[in-house]
Amino acid sequence: MARRKSPIPRTEPMSPLRYPGGKARLAAYVSGVIEENYLNGCTLYEPFAGGASVSLELLRLGFVSDAVLIEKDPLVYAFWWCVFNQTDALCAAVEACPVSMETWLRLQPTRDVRDPADSRYTLLQLGTAGLFFNRTNFSGIIGAGPIGGESQASDYKIDCRFNKEKIIRQIRTAATFAERVSVEWGDAISFMRDNAEQLATGFAFVYVDPPYYKEGRKLYRHHYNDADHVELAVFLQNQGYPWLLSYDDHPRIRELYAKNTVQPIYLDYNVKSSRTAQELAISNLVIPVPVYEGTPQLLQLEVDA
Repeated sequence: MARRKSPIPRTEPMSPLRYPGGKARLAAYVSGVIEENYLNGCTLYEPFAGGASVSLELLRLGFVSDAVLIEKDPLVYAFWWCVFNQTDALCAAVEACPVSMETWLRLQPTRDVRDPADSRYTLLQLGTAGLFFNRTNFSGIIGAGPIGGESQASDYKIDCRFNKEKIIRQIRTAATFAERVSVEWGDAISFMRDNAEQLATGFAFVYVDPPYYKEGRKLYRHHYNDADHVELAVFLQNQGYPWLLSYDDHPRIRELYAKNTVQPIYLDYNVKSSRTAQELAISNLVIPVPVYEGTPQLLQLEVDA
């Protein structure tokens, strides 16, 4: 038995997207998992891409050679596709976009799009809308209402999280990895099932960040019910390739993954109020004990060397 420790420093996220429970601070921990299991230089698959913070950070830090982002939400998928395939056009659209309630209302119909191939819109239009709602809605939730409410009577207005200069800089930084990132639209489990041979035979590592068990319905347009969480657990536990899962700490999740390695982790996130939340890292690998800088210390757990 040996103690393994991996630092989780406080760093500025690379991703232009805001997400509840954003995982930028988890990237250092995931890098420790990669090193612990001799996976440096692997292809990282992120089936619930969302803000893609982990993939971007690990590419930047050089722990992975390539990344595959899989996203079910058409607006989020379109945004990432544009980041890596229409960078200049996306940045121009951000620069030209009026951040106002008028724009918010005008873009409302895009939230009803179920397929990014919808002939009514281009991927650039959908991607710009996805970014707009993410940066102007409560907690970055695309299906939520605007910051400040539709009346804009609050001290916080719709544009308070829409720093165009910073967003464009983040988009261009992410786009430097364009030749090493591919973006796929679709369901996470379906993608992993359809690409099972590639995942099993390639130098692959899968980071799975599904919707939260407890708050998922409030936070994500494509949330999971209990049966979906069970399906994911059964599927992953039958895969031989390396995978790491991050979840909210809920008794049901501990029950579903009782036979796997489970490590509690603290991450900061803001929904309604600032607080520190405990999450779970779950894997079929040896995973290290986290070390925190400026965050609550957890009981040091032992893991097999």
